[in-house]
Order: sequence, then structure tokens, then C-alpha cells
Amino acid sequence: MAGFAGASSSQQQHLQNPNPPLPQHQHQQQRTKRVAFSEIPGKQTMYQDIQDPNSKGHRSCRCFTCCAWICISVTAFLIIIFVLGFVAVGILRSSLPHINVLKVHSSNISISESSRQKFLTMEISVKLEFENENDKMSLHYEKLRVEIKAENVRIGHTAIPGFSQRSGNETKIDVNTTTTNTRIDDANAEILKLRYRQKAMLVDLFMTGDVGFSFGGLKIKGLPFEVNCQKVNEAYIKSDDPPKCYTKLLSFRGL
Repeated sequence: MAGFAGASSSQQQHLQNPNPPLPQHQHQQQRTKRVAFSEIPGKQTMYQDIQDPNSKGHRSCRCFTCCAWICISVTAFLIIIFVLGFVAVGILRSSLPHINVLKVHSSNISISESSRQKFLTMEISVKLEFENENDKMSLHYEKLRVEIKAENVRIGHTAIPGFSQRSGNETKIDVNTTTTNTRIDDANAEILKLRYRQKAMLVDLFMTGDVGFSFGGLKIKGLPFEVNCQKVNEAYIKSDDPPKCYTKLLSFRGL
């Protein structure tokens, strides 16, 4: 009975604890394997994240590459536009007219005095020649504004109506200005009277306006330009070698 009771007690303990404890060395080995098993998937997951083309790092790299190519393309486009514009402006500058001074004439000078102040009345006329030496390009001038000085004294300003020139055309224009009862100091009054008697007046002419170009079906309008004729001596103008004026394209200086 005692043996039977001992067997029954052993079976009852086996039923209550179906997993008997392992030896200590086997238990440590199993625990070690669990730790190793838990580390390996973590490393594999990290490797997979790096290689994933849809990961955040890859998206940032593609975005940076796209922005870099856009910047390079825009920069190249702007450089091409700048070069083409520079070449076009150079061609148009070489197409500007040659402007010569054919004649300068001063007349009707009068210096009056009142209350110890002197006043100038005077007329200056200038004949200009516009030469369009282009073979196939026509020039179109809008209203031109002109200012004339004699011996650095401002005589007056006037305007020239717009006109056009075909290729190879020469156009002569008369410019007349008058000043009336303009206050002048004693030194300039004496210089003007002396130069007038000598018929050797030094005249400066400054002109601004817009010029257009047409070549075949291409038309360019309204480019500002200026003309400068400096220190033209009334007494030394030769018909075979007239004084030349300086022209400048894309000048925004006004009168």
C-alpha cells in the first residue's frame, strides 16, 4: 500500500508539472540561444532599412539630386540668354548711324545789362548728317531731344520729330536753338562776344531719344540711345572731314 501510495504521489506530481526542470547547463544554453536569436533579426532589419529604396534617406538623396539638376539647368539657361543678349547688343551697337556735324552758325548775339546784371540773347544753328551704313537694316527714330551749349553756356533745347532711314541712306537735319534774356556772368559774356567776333564759337550738342531696327521681318523698337558732339569749332568744319559725334546705345540719361 505504501508503494502504491508512493507511486500515486509521483504520478500526481508529474501531472501537475508536465515540464520537468532541465539540467542547469542545458538551461543556460537555451537562454543563450534566445538572446542570440533576438539580436540577429534586429541587425537584419537595420540592413533592410538601409537598402530599402523607399526609405527616407533614399527619398532625400533623390530630392537633392533633382534640385541640383534644376539649378544647373536654370544656370545654363541664364548663361545662354546672357551670351545671346550680349551678342545681340553688340550687333545693334555696330548698326547705329554715323552722325556728323556739317555746319555750326551763331547769330544775333546781344548782351544787355540791367541793375548790374547781364542778359544774353543768342541763336545757334547746327546741321547734322545721319548716315545709315547698314546694308540691309533700316533705322527708325522716335522724337529726339536736343540741347546745345556755346562755350559751356546753355543756349537752349529743342526737339526733332521722328523719322526713318532705309539702309545706305543719308539724312540731313537742321537744329536751331535760341536763348532770350538769359542771365550770364561777366566772364562768359566777354568770351561769347570774343568768339562771336572771331566766328570760332565752340559748341556742344547733346541728343537723346529712342531708335528702332528692322531687318526683314524682324523689328526691334524703342531702344534708348544718346548722341554727343563735343567742342565743335565753328571755324574749323571741313566738308570732306566733318566732326563726328559719339553715339551710345542703351543710354537712359535724359535732358
